[in-house]
Amino acid sequence: MFGKKFIVGALFLAGGIFIASLGQAENEIQQDMKGTPVKSKVFYCTSSHWDREWYEPYQEYRMWLVEMIDRLLGLMETYPEFRYFHLDGQAVVLKDYLEIRPENKERLVKLLKERRILAGPWFDLPDEWLISGESFIRNIQLGRRTCQELGFEPLRFAYTPDQFGHIAALPMIMTGMGIPAGVVWRGTEDSQYPTQYAWVGPDGSKMATHKLADQMSYGWPFYAARQRLGNSGALDEEALQSVANSMHSELGRSPISMALMLDGQDHQEPTEMMMELAKQIATNNPDVDFKWGTLEEYGDAISAQVDALPERKGELREVRRDRDATCQYLIVHTISSRYPVKQQNDQCTALLEKWAEPYALFHAMAGGKPVLSYLEHSWEYLVKNHPHDSICGCSIDQVHRDMMYRFDQSRMLADGLVRRAIAGMSNPQADVSKLSGVVVHQPLPFARKGIIELDVLFPGDWKDRFIDGLSSGESVNLFKLVDAEGKVMPFQLSSIERNDVLKQLNDTGRRQYASGDIYHLAVEMELPSCGYTGFRVEHSTEAIRNFGTLRTGLLSAANESVAFELHTDGSACLTNKATGQAFDGLFCYEDGADVGDGWTLGRAVKDVAYRTPGARVSTSVDEDGSLRTVFRVEREFDLPSHVARDTQQRSSEHAILRVEDLIYVEKHAPYVRVRTTVHNNIKDHRLRVVFPTGIAAEKSFAETPFAVVERDVAIPAESAQWYERVNPEKAYTSFFGVQDNAGGLAVLSPAGMHEYEVMEQPRGALALTLFRSTYKTVMTGGEPDGELQGDLTFEYMLYPFGGAFDAVDALHHVAVAQAGVRSHLTEEVPATCSFVRLEKNSAIVTALKPAEGYDPTQPLRHGCIRLWNPGGEEARDTVHFESRIVSAQRCNLAETPIEPIALDADGGIPVAVPPYGLTTVLFEWE
Repeated sequence: MFGKKFIVGALFLAGGIFIASLGQAENEIQQDMKGTPVKSKVFYCTSSHWDREWYEPYQEYRMWLVEMIDRLLGLMETYPEFRYFHLDGQAVVLKDYLEIRPENKERLVKLLKERRILAGPWFDLPDEWLISGESFIRNIQLGRRTCQELGFEPLRFAYTPDQFGHIAALPMIMTGMGIPAGVVWRGTEDSQYPTQYAWVGPDGSKMATHKLADQMSYGWPFYAARQRLGNSGALDEEALQSVANSMHSELGRSPISMALMLDGQDHQEPTEMMMELAKQIATNNPDVDFKWGTLEEYGDAISAQVDALPERKGELREVRRDRDATCQYLIVHTISSRYPVKQQNDQCTALLEKWAEPYALFHAMAGGKPVLSYLEHSWEYLVKNHPHDSICGCSIDQVHRDMMYRFDQSRMLADGLVRRAIAGMSNPQADVSKLSGVVVHQPLPFARKGIIELDVLFPGDWKDRFIDGLSSGESVNLFKLVDAEGKVMPFQLSSIERNDVLKQLNDTGRRQYASGDIYHLAVEMELPSCGYTGFRVEHSTEAIRNFGTLRTGLLSAANESVAFELHTDGSACLTNKATGQAFDGLFCYEDGADVGDGWTLGRAVKDVAYRTPGARVSTSVDEDGSLRTVFRVEREFDLPSHVARDTQQRSSEHAILRVEDLIYVEKHAPYVRVRTTVHNNIKDHRLRVVFPTGIAAEKSFAETPFAVVERDVAIPAESAQWYERVNPEKAYTSFFGVQDNAGGLAVLSPAGMHEYEVMEQPRGALALTLFRSTYKTVMTGGEPDGELQGDLTFEYMLYPFGGAFDAVDALHHVAVAQAGVRSHLTEEVPATCSFVRLEKNSAIVTALKPAEGYDPTQPLRHGCIRLWNPGGEEARDTVHFESRIVSAQRCNLAETPIEPIALDADGGIPVAVPPYGLTTVLFEWE
């Protein structure tokens, strides 16, 4: 993305290039079944590509927006022949405008209802690599709701003209929302894609897709051509020829002899010249059926012929090959810029999808009355951070500071809703002096057994204590944990914070001030599917020690699944005990210069890349017991402190970068868990951690929204001469890895990190990007925030596996790390409760929520569950609810019913999820 002046000049140049190279292109004429010539169809569609925030902050762009829509209303009311204008496929701009111009609501809505102004289906235009699959759906649902509340239907067209490449599942999402056609640009090349094609989703769904031409972007040369209308009000011959050549070139690329003339440049003002341009194009090209129309009309026209279109399947990740492909860079390194923005987004998303939506549903099913509008507002704050210039981290500092405020609002709303739902179902009490029991909640739709981290607040006057070591040791409370069946539960004491404050949940869902001693425990527990269980905290006379160990040596440990050995230099070896496959040399850190910006990793011509476990390394055992062993590795790296602005080389001035790894080997876990803290005082660099595998893999695998994809490891030799580098770094959502016939190694990441590379040397090494630190920001002389100075935290898991990789199993592990647990004190320990369970867990539940379109004045009676099958065989399962289900229907992603589902004899809902596909069920309870 570049400034408006640059784009205008580039498009004007593109028009000239077309004249020189194409000459007088002949229009292809089709014939109907009677032999009558049928003119090729050309749709002229006007728009303004609206970046809500980018090189200016939101409020400045909103002022531009208000000025633009004010002008648009005046034009359309004055000139009926000014036919249509698209608000960039978004609905959020309507809210942005009407907050400032409420007096113009009637004028705006009238034109929206007449479908002269078109908005939606998106709420705003999201990046596709950095949000969850469900975030796509919530975005479109929010966009539809915004339009329908104003009394009109949203645009039925998948408008995605400027995203930095496209995910494989986008056709499945769009057709699932009832949207049959769309448009793309970046990530495609004219040499590989015709003007229109059938983009096939993972499940076989087809979306008729228009590929914008390499050279012409989402604005064609018309923005430049209109500048030549000038005072004469007429295009000169050269400008008309440029437009005609471009139009015929598009028809020549089309397999169905249709063309889209999209006139919608960045923050473009509507103008009377659009009318004159449309008039003169129609007059000067009588050989085509020219129409100033809508994207929806064009989408209907190409989707009617979708089965006749050539097919393409998978991700759209083609880089810019041709020097003349104006601005058409793929732009891949946004996935690793502004790490805290990505981390906050993933954490807020997990809170909404895995806690707030399910618990709001469970509360309603239990007879409560949750305020569901909190969900809508929380999602709206979050989705406003999803546009590609926002979530990608490629804007000015003020934009990303504004994002942090929205993340905070989203989190506070979702958290407050969860607390009130919990309070409405399990009777919390906040008086720590009455410590009797603890209730533990977990929202995931599968039962869990493992080591759970809990913080328990004890009163400062707990009467039973002991000192381990006569009178000189540390005083520790004597207690035991007893489950509902009277069994003593194993736990490990990690640490104690004395005379501290830990707010406790009370019976209204509010947090109440409480003080005492905080005991950090690792407890071996079994947790029910989507529900809660509890245990009693009882006084004891027996000593408390972390007796036993998982250690197998001074710096090694093992459980039933994995063996881990830490070397004194900070590297490590991880072994899959079932297969014996070992991965040695893990935790090699790589630090290199980054002279780029939020868009792109700037590869310095002369760089010094450091690859080492650390210049100084200290290893220790941080915690040891029968439930888990935690190793600590403290590293120091002696690195150049910055990149010199004048030479673009790393400075001879050095500083010490400190990195701390905590590596957890836990009972029952088939992985090791890593928690890293980087004390970043270095500027202009990228820090990665490398895990050699020794696997000669030709392909890697990775999760992206609603799809597990394979990518080539090798870079094509012919790409050396392409204008944009084929970068080895790739995007992932929560896991990536390599495998051979014996098995493999995967990295599972719950939040924040989304960039990986599989290195060819050393063989099959997995490189995980922690962060990039950059100075440059768009249209400024440089700003400080992108340097990410201060402490940064990261969490991931190293997951060795035998045989073929099991995506469902891996995604369950990721979900556990994302969701964690919530606990509260209680006077009476309730019986274990499970609100929802699946018999097989053969697919991934991605949504469990109140149904769309609820009436807040009536009790909620409908919910929605969605399952994703990442595998190649149909997944069958049965969903059981604690409440009595009276009906169920299969529906599309918009939650429009398709067909009824017959309940089984126990009231369960049978579901079948197609290979690589989604199944959504709408249900009603008694």
